[in-house]
Amino acid sequence: MIPLSNSDDKSFVTAGTNDAITVTLPEDLTFVEGIEIMFKVPQEVAYWMDSVAWSLYNDIKPDPTEKRIDYRGNRNAIGTFGNSLSLVLKIPLKKENTIKRDAYSTYIEDIPDFLHNKIFLRMQMVMKGTPSSLSDAEFEVSAKPIYINKGKLSITVRPPDNISSALYNVFIDDTPISKLQDIMITPGIHTVHVTSDSFRNENKTITIEQAKNHTLDIKLRDITPIIRIAAPDNSKIQIDDKVIDYKGKDSLPIAQGMHTIRISVGGYEIVKTVNAINGHTYSINTNLDATITEEE
Repeated sequence: MIPLSNSDDKSFVTAGTNDAITVTLPEDLTFVEGIEIMFKVPQEVAYWMDSVAWSLYNDIKPDPTEKRIDYRGNRNAIGTFGNSLSLVLKIPLKKENTIKRDAYSTYIEDIPDFLHNKIFLRMQMVMKGTPSSLSDAEFEVSAKPIYINKGKLSITVRPPDNISSALYNVFIDDTPISKLQDIMITPGIHTVHVTSDSFRNENKTITIEQAKNHTLDIKLRDITPIIRIAAPDNSKIQIDDKVIDYKGKDSLPIAQGMHTIRISVGGYEIVKTVNAINGHTYSINTNLDATITEEE
């Protein structure tokens, strides 16, 4: 029995030429579109070409366990190991899939049933006249999931603390989306854009990984204009002739409209005007400098 996990790690077992194998699928098959089963074939089996066959079964009864040896079922696919030292089976779990066909693996055309999330395979001798030692040969069998080329994104948009609800629109890469939870999206870097007439627009960048769950939390901000001032510590700052205590503050909210900013440092004074618009942030950087030149 091979337990299949949602990690990239391969699980494997050893099995003889007349053994059955059960691959136990993970409970969550959201990202899984198939499984890949790999056989390392013993040299004796490869030498006696087509002497051992593999079979994939449906409708297995009773439920497979490690201690049970007798089962009933319907064969879904069959093949031999030929004279190769390896074999790869690609088994789809969904009719619509992107599993690649190639010359190095065998693709199973008919989707097997996976009752109780289990895939049942059997190996058996199919050639007469082989030596008895062939019955003692052992395969190494491993399995891993085949993932869809998608990741899952769930977005949470929260209004400011003093507001109970908000109206907004959400875009991913400029495409509007109607649902925010369990969004299936291709791997790579994506931009999430939130627009609102009542709050500031938000832009976030997120990297989506294949077969992974991602969350993005966006908190909306008040639309009131914000001003940021970078000035020496001993500066006197006035907005519209009102002295502002700016120490320890990253920014100041101001009303929409025209404002006069006055910054005084020692005997120097800088005066600037700004037309504040809702949803915008303004920065004022104070740079006082002196130039020394040598006169002849």
